[in-house]
Amino acid sequence: MKNIKKILLLSGGADSMYINQIHDFDLRVFFDYGQKHLKKEYNICEKYIDRVIKIDPFYIKEKEVSNRNLTFISTIVSVFGDSDLHIYLGSNYNDIYKDNQREYFDLLEKTINVASINKVKIITPLINIEKKEILKQINLKYYSDL
Repeated sequence: MKNIKKILLLSGGADSMYINQIHDFDLRVFFDYGQKHLKKEYNICEKYIDRVIKIDPFYIKEKEVSNRNLTFISTIVSVFGDSDLHIYLGSNYNDIYKDNQREYFDLLEKTINVASINKVKIITPLINIEKKEILKQINLKYYSDL
């Protein structure tokens, strides 16, 4: 059996923090892309971070960054692609952004596997769970409780 590296994209948000509690990972990666709440997000998950990857600030329209997850996932594959990868993200049922939908991840996974040296699987364990249920599991009423 090939070596599989399990990597969590850890953002400090309730979703990725919950996934961090319920799964074991070989690596937890935090991206610094000049996000508005960088310091708060980083401070929340700092003790779990194995690697910080800093990239140039993204253009943000209102709250959305176009194709943010494409950049994160392709960077993970390029940097850590020395083995098969299972990349975990905290997308949930209530996510409204196009690059947080399972259909997007399925297409991205297929595309990456055409070009990747090793097999890549994008895992979204919360994709069918509502945010209020995730917050309940980590004993928060609102995300701002963090």
